[in-house]
This record gives sequence, C-alpha cells and structure tokens, in this order.
Amino acid sequence: MIEILPLGGLGEVGRNMTAVRFDDQWVIIDMGIRLDAVQAFEDLDISGMSSEELVNINAIPDDRLVRKRNVRAIVLTHGHLDHIGAVGKLAHAYDAPIYGTPFTIELVKKLVWEERTVKPKQEFVKVSPGDRIEIGDLEISFYHATHSIPQTVFVMLRMGERAVLCASDFKLDGAPLLGPPADLDELHRVGREGVSIALVGSVRVDEPGPTGSEAKARSMLEETMEKANSGGKALLATTFSSHIARIKSMVDISFQLGRVPVLVGRSLRSYVSTALKLGLVSLPEEVSMYGSPESMRKFLKKANGSKGDYVVICTGHQGEPGSILSRIADRQLPFRISSGDQVIFSVSVIPNPINQSNRELLETKLLAQGARVYRDVHVSGHAARADTAEFLRLVSPEHLVPCHGTPEKLKAMAALGRELGYGRPNIHLLENGSSLRLFT
Repeated sequence: MIEILPLGGLGEVGRNMTAVRFDDQWVIIDMGIRLDAVQAFEDLDISGMSSEELVNINAIPDDRLVRKRNVRAIVLTHGHLDHIGAVGKLAHAYDAPIYGTPFTIELVKKLVWEERTVKPKQEFVKVSPGDRIEIGDLEISFYHATHSIPQTVFVMLRMGERAVLCASDFKLDGAPLLGPPADLDELHRVGREGVSIALVGSVRVDEPGPTGSEAKARSMLEETMEKANSGGKALLATTFSSHIARIKSMVDISFQLGRVPVLVGRSLRSYVSTALKLGLVSLPEEVSMYGSPESMRKFLKKANGSKGDYVVICTGHQGEPGSILSRIADRQLPFRISSGDQVIFSVSVIPNPINQSNRELLETKLLAQGARVYRDVHVSGHAARADTAEFLRLVSPEHLVPCHGTPEKLKAMAALGRELGYGRPNIHLLENGSSLRLFT
C-alpha cells in the first residue's frame, strides 16, 4: 500500500511537508515554514520558540500524525525556507537521517546552529542528482531540477513496481545561468520506468505560457539597470537572498555600469557565502558583503556620501519589516533616499495579504522620498501552465496529486490534469492532515 499524507503546503504557499508510506515504512519530504505567518508577528524570533508555539500560529506543520511511525528518512528537495525552515523544530522527533544536496544541507546546518530549543542529532547525508540510495527494500532516487535556488532535486521513492515522484518546486529552464539546464530526456526516462503517483507543485500553474528562463531575467535586469544608472544617484536592487543566479547577474551588470556591487543583509551574506564555499558561484574580489549590524551601518554611511559609486544589493524584496531596504525607507540606517535615486525590485510580490501590504507600504515610502521604483524585473522559479503540462506528458504519472498551492492553484492543477486526459479517479485534491491510500 502507498499512503500520501500532506502535513503542510496544501491550501497555502509555504509550510511544505509530506509523509509518504510504502507498507510500514515512511519517508518525510521537506519540513518548511510558512513565512507570512511569521511575518504577521513583527520582531518574532522563532529560534527560541517551541514547535508547539509555532504550530499554534500556523508557522510550521503539525506533524503529530506521523510521529512514532516507522520513519526511515527525511528528504529535503531544496534550500528555500518554506521547505527546510522547520527542520530545527521537528526533525529531532525522528530517528532517521536527513538527506539533501550539499547546498541544502549547509543551509540546514546554519538553521540548526541558530536553534535555541531542541536540535536534531541525526546524521546529515549529502546527495547529488543521479544518486540512488537503498533503505531496506525502499529506493530513493534524486534527479536534477531547475528552480530559483541551486541544487534543487526531484525525489523519487520506489518499492518494487510502485513509485512516488515529488516535484513540488521546479520549472523547465533551458538557460538557468547557474547549473545545468532542465534534462527533458531524463524526465522522459523516469516516465518510462513508471510513476504511480506524482505530487506536482501548483504555485504558477494558472499562469499562461512557459515560465521564462533565468537568461531572460538577466536580459531584463541589464536593460533596467542601464536605464536606472543615473549619474551620482543611488542604485539599489533587491531579490531573494537565495537566488544566487540573479545575484550573480546583478554583480556582473554593476561592473558593466562602472559601479561596485555590495551585498548588504544577513541572509544575503549567509546564502552567498555558502554558495561561494561550495564553488557554486564565483564573484570578483572587489565584491564586499556585510551582514553584521555594525558593518552594515558603517558601509551605508560611507555609501551615502558617494551614491554613484555603488550598486547596493540588499534585502527587502517583499517589504519585510526589519529588512535593509525597509529600514532605509524608515530612516533607521545612515543611508538616505533622495530625489532621483533608483530602486529595482527583481522579484514579484508573493501573493498573500501580508506581503502585498508590506510591499505596498515600502514602495509608498520610497516614492514619497523621491525614488524611482522599478517593479517585477523578474521571472519565476515555478513552472507555469505550459511547463507543467510538458512535465506531466514526460513523466506520465498514473495518479496526479496537486501540491504546494492555495486552493485555487490546486484546482487549476486538477483542471489541467483533466485537460490532459486524467479521469477524476486519478486526480486527488487533498488537504493538510487528510491522507490518500492507493494500491492496497
């Protein structure tokens, strides 16, 4: 028997966690946090909070349904917080190793190091795309996926002739700039081997067309940064701290414009320093990173006197309270926005009320102080409708389980499945905490 038990990520964006059972053996896929639930409480420090407290505010999954089960492995698909942010709170309850790619594992170790309650004690095992591990008669395989963070993987669980494929976050990018492109031939081979159930992410499935490649994002960014390169004026840019390819493009284009790029923000320094350590990206020696409060203030005071010399790459893309860009707009840091300064948001707003409100407020403050704001210089890391349809044709799962999305997104994935010929008995719209059992 196969059982799919989602514990988070269904009916919402974030908090991803799914338990999969083959007979009496369980594997947990991801342990994520829901960022908007955390941001709803300004100045909330989750490192000192218990798992029960965080479950009560819907910040992390409620995993009581799978505790004390025969969990053989915890597998992490990639390093975004909505997939790994709860490891430090939940993993200690399981006597099972944690598997992930090197970048993902290094990011998890940093999170665990910051944890002030109970820390996981099990083994961290680094895997790479193409690896296959055996735990008894259960086989776990890892396949390369292109996403907006390095070393993302699809995870396949197989026992005998039955297999479950987890594909929560991906797009089919032929020019990702960092790492290899999407391997459509490999996906087709996976499909020919047989996929009983596929869990497929639905974040962008209701949007038309294929999602643009990261090479397109670089071209958009180059055009916008050239336009924003006003002599003597500040040029600030923000994107996801984990988006190493985008940050690399910002750095390269800054030098083309004759400005020195500087990374400002604790999370930026953490993600980029980890990518540098693992050799996933290289940056010129002239690039500085500041993450401590004192070093950030010192640099920003210096940059305020020579704005035209720098591109300030900083945190704050969603208008998060406490981020560098928000604190600049609130005049809490020694860098003042003035008329003609330029601010580029190389992201889209994550569609939930808290993020939308935070971003709108931040932009209003920047505009009131005279800045020119450029929005949506961005392509998503998630597959749109055409990518998703191609993915489903390639892997041809027998059963489709929409995952990682709001109720509207999950329904859009189900509708796409019906258009591709899936009958209603083979499309399964689940909810957190309710399981699907097949092949009994």
